[in-house]
Amino acid sequence: MVLEAESDKIPFMKQYFSVIILAANIIVFIWQLLDPAGQMHIEAAFVPNEFFKGEKLWTLITSMFMHGDIVHIVMNMWFFIVVTDNCEHAFGHGLYLFTYFICGLSGSLLHALSTIIIPVWGPILADIPSLGASGAIFGLMAVYVILYSGNKFYLPSSTGMSMRKVSAGYFIVTYFVAELTYAIYSLYDPFGMGSTAHFAHVGGFISGAIIAGIFKAVKGTNYKKKKP
Repeated sequence: MVLEAESDKIPFMKQYFSVIILAANIIVFIWQLLDPAGQMHIEAAFVPNEFFKGEKLWTLITSMFMHGDIVHIVMNMWFFIVVTDNCEHAFGHGLYLFTYFICGLSGSLLHALSTIIIPVWGPILADIPSLGASGAIFGLMAVYVILYSGNKFYLPSSTGMSMRKVSAGYFIVTYFVAELTYAIYSLYDPFGMGSTAHFAHVGGFISGAIIAGIFKAVKGTNYKKKKP
């Protein structure tokens, strides 16, 4: 698990949309667990073929707040908590919320596009539901690395018995390169990388990077002078 190594004194509870999104993900997961059919309300997940037919377009939004199991939501929300407060503090509430949804939508759309270009298995993948906040969270990770690359993270050592300090830039860029590699590999063996929609991660990250890049070009480093 990654941890921020140094406190930036940005209070999480004052980042209103971050709190609301965290609560929404937890509430939706509980709703999924209570599905009488025991199917985790998979009907609300995003299915590329339905999207291409213009059906159930609302799943572009609902799928962003759903998760497949407890490990899935814990991992996603952990990364979310680590990066989200900095992103909302720097962007302001409105731009932050816009960015979160744009990154989530971009992730789903790139995932859908990937099912068209994946040879042989693409049509099968297009019928498989996808769900999770990962695309939006990868977008926030891109925002974080562009605005706060110098921040430090703690990561478990190779033995798992201690923690080592690395820059946010090193960790996030390395993580993205790994996801991009998995996504490219999935073009040749889509089931060799498990059931993860890696292109959704890539799409979210690229969108977040574009928005953060424009923001930084316009604002400079003024965001770092905002009071916590």
